[in-house]
Amino acid sequence: MSTEQNIAMLHRYFEAQNRHDLEESFAFFSPNIVSHSVPSSDSATRIDGIKAFFTAFYDAVPDFQVTLHDTIAEGDRVVVRFTISGTQTKELMGQPGGQPFVDHSLTIYRFENGKIAEVWSN
Repeated sequence: MSTEQNIAMLHRYFEAQNRHDLEESFAFFSPNIVSHSVPSSDSATRIDGIKAFFTAFYDAVPDFQVTLHDTIAEGDRVVVRFTISGTQTKELMGQPGGQPFVDHSLTIYRFENGKIAEVWSN
C-alpha cells in the first residue's frame, strides 16, 4: 500500500475509536500485530492483549476521544501525534475512577498487507 493509503487507513482507525466501535477498530490490526506500548506490559503484546486492554479502557473511559494533530508517513510507517481525553469512571491500571484526563501521545504504526502490524508509543 502507498503511504497515502496507510495514512487514510490510520485516520479511519481513529474515527472508529472515536465512535467507540471496538470491532471495527480491531479489524485494522493484523492478526500477528505486535505492540511495544500497551500499558501494564513489560514485553511486546499480541492481539489478545491489545483487545483486552482496549475493552477494559473503553469500559473505564466511556467518553474517550482521540484528537489527531500531526501525521507523518514514510514507507510502511506512519507517525501520529495525538491527544486522548475522557473521564475515567472506573479504576484502570491502578488509577481510581472519577477523574477527567488528557494525555498526549506520539505513536509509530507499521503497516503490512494493509493492516497495522506493529506499534510503538511513548
